Amino acid sequence: MSNRPRTDAGSDDTGAAAHAAENAAETARIRELLAELEAAFAQADAERFDAPFTADVVFTAVDGARFVGWEALHAYHRDRLSTPTDALTTWYELEHISFPAPDVAVVALRQPIEVAGARRANVGTWTLVKRDGAWWVCAAQNTGVAAGA
Repeated sequence: MSNRPRTDAGSDDTGAAAHAAENAAETARIRELLAELEAAFAQADAERFDAPFTADVVFTAVDGARFVGWEALHAYHRDRLSTPTDALTTWYELEHISFPAPDVAVVALRQPIEVAGARRANVGTWTLVKRDGAWWVCAAQNTGVAAGA
């Protein structure tokens, strides 16, 4: 037995059922946010894609480039999405989520990418904050998955 704390706020036995239901509802909202990102990417719409990122976001791309602030991230995405993405398909798979505080979510995701029949993937750990009932991405770290991993 371990005395290590758990990440999820309220994950002890007291109120566990209510906490689980609340987390399920918030997880569904975060899944909706990821679906919106997928749709925006498919339309190569950088403005729409970047809509859920905070003004002070810290975003690390797969190549290690780091962007601090919404304007810097948006310039990067505007450039990346300005080239045709018709041959590229991508989506997000939510692998794990924890809620260390009621208005904070730590999201582990996988982003498969298909280009001309070839498939690769990125994985990411994103931190989201809830403000005025909406989830916002405030930090994201993305890593390319090595072939065969």
